[in-house]
Amino acid sequence: MCHRFHLKTGAQAIADLVNATNHCDAGTFQQDLFPLASVPVIRRDEQQRLELAPCNWSLLPRTWKPSAKYPTWKSFVRKYPTFNARCESIDDKLSFRQSFVDRRAMIPATAFFEHGFFFGLQDVETFWFAGLWDRCVIGDETIDSCTIVTTQANKLVGRHHPRNRMPVILANEEAKTRWMNPEISRRGELQSLFRPLADDLMTHWPADAPE
Repeated sequence: MCHRFHLKTGAQAIADLVNATNHCDAGTFQQDLFPLASVPVIRRDEQQRLELAPCNWSLLPRTWKPSAKYPTWKSFVRKYPTFNARCESIDDKLSFRQSFVDRRAMIPATAFFEHGFFFGLQDVETFWFAGLWDRCVIGDETIDSCTIVTTQANKLVGRHHPRNRMPVILANEEAKTRWMNPEISRRGELQSLFRPLADDLMTHWPADAPE
């Protein structure tokens, strides 16, 4: 489970890292991010070009409709949290399976938080979570939303996570290219990306330590 992450990198700098068109401004997102916040997401546009765009962190399937019980999308995702998608069921669970096929995304971070500690990558400031996104249109409102894919934790993160989970991190160019390849739609072709990142590629520090 990943329910909080940090992002210190500015929107244009993020877009430049992957040669994407930037549709985020400096005030779109905060450095300390939680579910329901607006977060920057790298995705493909209708012409399959990379773009950086803001999405609400908690995926709302495009088939969702308001009801008396859940009149707003936020009330729905609070009841049925979708800020994480388990890699083990990503191609099967109704909320995520179509996004897995054709709306995969990358979500930038500089650290993620688990039970009193921040975790980052050795010698890398900005890294990438595997993510999914979707678009739900309700009347005149268009809601773009996203989720972070999780996998089994490595030993470093597992020591601090009671459920032994961590985000799927796309740690090299080959992993990013495969995840964002629109011609790949089957789980088997992406299965190796769901392995937890090796401990020796990561670092961690107490959340209350000065940065």
